[in-house]
Amino acid sequence: MWGKREPDVEGRLETMIGKGSAFHGALRVEGGIRIDGELEGDLEATGSVVIGKGGIVHSNIIAQNCIIGGRAEGNVTIEGRLELQAGAYLKGDVRCRRIVIDEDVFFEGSCRMNEEQTLRHEETEQRP
Repeated sequence: MWGKREPDVEGRLETMIGKGSAFHGALRVEGGIRIDGELEGDLEATGSVVIGKGGIVHSNIIAQNCIIGGRAEGNVTIEGRLELQAGAYLKGDVRCRRIVIDEDVFFEGSCRMNEEQTLRHEETEQRP
């Protein structure tokens, strides 16, 4: 009960960048993260990434799942599901297993979907 907790990669948000906050630099999160402020720099999360309606992200994102309600610029690599909510803005290339795009979404880039292998496994094989 009081022992060390393992990060919950199924949707629990362990970290938050709140409205009015800004973070500049590479960020690695064990678990999930919600961004309602601004992030500039590469982001890797073992859980889910949620970009709120007011969130602004200039970053390449690698995560288990991702929900974008705000603005994101950068390439997005998701092992599971990517959801672009109404009013979202995404400029960058996407690699994921599943994607949901609501109406009134701006998306500029390419999308590559792969069901057979995990995306991180593919990236490891392509590295020299």
